[in-house]
Amino acid sequence: MKKLNHILFLLVTALCGLSLTGCSNDDLNTDQYGNDISLNAFGPCPVLRGGTLYFIGSNLDQISEIDLPGADPITQFEVIESGRHSKISITVPAEKCDTGIVVLKTVKGGEIKTLTAIRYREDIVVKDFFVGSDENNKTGNVGDIVTIKGDYLNLFKGIIFADKDTVRADKFVAHDRYTIKVAIPMEAKTGEFKLTDLAETPNEIETEKALIVNLPTVTSLSNDKPKAGQSVTVNGTSLDQIKGIVLKGATVAEKDLQKSTDGKQITFTIPANASDGEIQLITYSGVEIPAGSITTVVPSGLTAAPAPVKNGAIITITGKDLDLVTSIKYPNADGVIKTVAANKVTSEVPEAAQEGDITLGLANGKSVTVAYTLVKPAVTSFTPNVTMAGNKIMLRGRNLDLVASITFPGETPVTAEAGDTKISATAIGTVIPTSAVGRGCTLNLKNGTTVSVSGLTINAATDPVLSETASGVIGEYVTVNGKNFNNVEAVYIGKTKVTKFKSHTDHAMTFLIPSTIAAGTHNLQFVGPDGTKYNGGKIVCKPKDVDVATLVKLNNGKNITYPFNFTWDDNGRFIIPLASLESFGFKAGTRLVVYKPTTSKGQVQINNNSWAAITTIADWNPSESQLSYTFTEADVQNIKNTGGIVIQGDLPGITKMVFTP
Repeated sequence: MKKLNHILFLLVTALCGLSLTGCSNDDLNTDQYGNDISLNAFGPCPVLRGGTLYFIGSNLDQISEIDLPGADPITQFEVIESGRHSKISITVPAEKCDTGIVVLKTVKGGEIKTLTAIRYREDIVVKDFFVGSDENNKTGNVGDIVTIKGDYLNLFKGIIFADKDTVRADKFVAHDRYTIKVAIPMEAKTGEFKLTDLAETPNEIETEKALIVNLPTVTSLSNDKPKAGQSVTVNGTSLDQIKGIVLKGATVAEKDLQKSTDGKQITFTIPANASDGEIQLITYSGVEIPAGSITTVVPSGLTAAPAPVKNGAIITITGKDLDLVTSIKYPNADGVIKTVAANKVTSEVPEAAQEGDITLGLANGKSVTVAYTLVKPAVTSFTPNVTMAGNKIMLRGRNLDLVASITFPGETPVTAEAGDTKISATAIGTVIPTSAVGRGCTLNLKNGTTVSVSGLTINAATDPVLSETASGVIGEYVTVNGKNFNNVEAVYIGKTKVTKFKSHTDHAMTFLIPSTIAAGTHNLQFVGPDGTKYNGGKIVCKPKDVDVATLVKLNNGKNITYPFNFTWDDNGRFIIPLASLESFGFKAGTRLVVYKPTTSKGQVQINNNSWAAITTIADWNPSESQLSYTFTEADVQNIKNTGGIVIQGDLPGITKMVFTP
């Protein structure tokens, strides 16, 4: 730090002394790099007329005007650095400026005046420049010689042609007091250029007139319909100035360009990811030159075989330029390419694929399609072809292994139970649901489509039967729907008899699911007046939800009431002891469900009774009406070892919290 301060002191002393004065509401000070507007140094001094003058200080980006004696106010300047360590620069007028004090005006109306007068170096003169041998010529190509005339030009050590790219004196063709000769570099752009002495605070002088640098030209493109991987040649002039090529979706680096020695040709390879559009040649100076448009080749003349093809079989797509293909997509399914060649692509048709167009994707984002058809299952016979609902049936035919399930007609179409159905390529055996009635059936295929089949007659069953699988909560009343219930004398869930009924009609019964029934799916058995037993269908018995508010109180001793707000303190936190959990049969698979408004945002943290985290359930982008967590066997053991769970969080507006055993 001491070394830095010493260097700064020497810089300030060597350049110019300063006097700082403030007015209006500006609080100007001499504190180096303080928070206010201050000036620490300016230079070079003396400075060239037409050269660059630098100001160093704090917050100089808040300067609005700089006044040099005798010159018009200067309001255009470059902010090189801003803030506490700031630096700005101006171009000194070539005339109408005198020796004297420089005044910097701030945006707030204050002034900063230099203590030392600005002085000018009068000996250095830049008279003119020209290209080649014609002293009136200001236009040239890269590599042409620019001659600069003046006096004391030997003091300049470099020329800045564009974007700070400097040609140093050791690259000059000639250099003495009166003349500089330099070749136009690759990076040069059309515009004024600067002569610089390359000092730490440099003297720089800009030419009054612009140097016009000729750009490369393009006369033709060898192929405007190329294939990825093919070579394309650009013809023109001065193409040795090209540093790179930009295409739509791709670039070609300089190392991948083949340039002719005369600058009349550039050859490059079309990248795989290049798409249709304009080719831009990029010069060393950063100028973009259009070279024409291309339309890239895509595969053509496409056919798919076999037709039709079966899901799971290999499909072969033939045509031209298929080696460009990088992906394959079927209707309703993504595919995987098996082999790729210039004349064909092979792939396995996914199980979920549907008929339509296969899409072949290319690396450049383009795609082509080819139509294909699928094999469909066919039923040749039903055994029996006239039967009653509830009976077994056999379907025989072809490609039946494409079938996932069978739906039979009825008041409401009903699908045969998966457990009652066996499927092979040539046969399907199943049990017709007892609620079915009508003609034919529908094959539901694995790809999500359906095939309607005729030739089957299903007569309505006279046995009592459910119209659909029933579902209810253990210990609560459930209503089951079906038909022929007038023939029912007794109802059994599994082997447990139902004893309490609310209503009983021919099409519906409402009864209490006994509390002794285990949770799960059970057979619902009906018994007729004569003692005949009927398999009526299935019933799903769900455990009764346990309201958390009935189990525990908050840690502050108050009852849990809804709406409830989770917090990180005892006002919104509670502990559920192991005994309370075991009272309703807490086990692996038990779910905790937290019901909430869809607008409520936050989280619920579930810990064991030692405060170690089990999980966190959250809705940070509010949209959910409930959050839930299903406890694992490892969770249950963890909770048993610590004696319970602790639940807390920062989720407001809870409408209910329940355990589903």
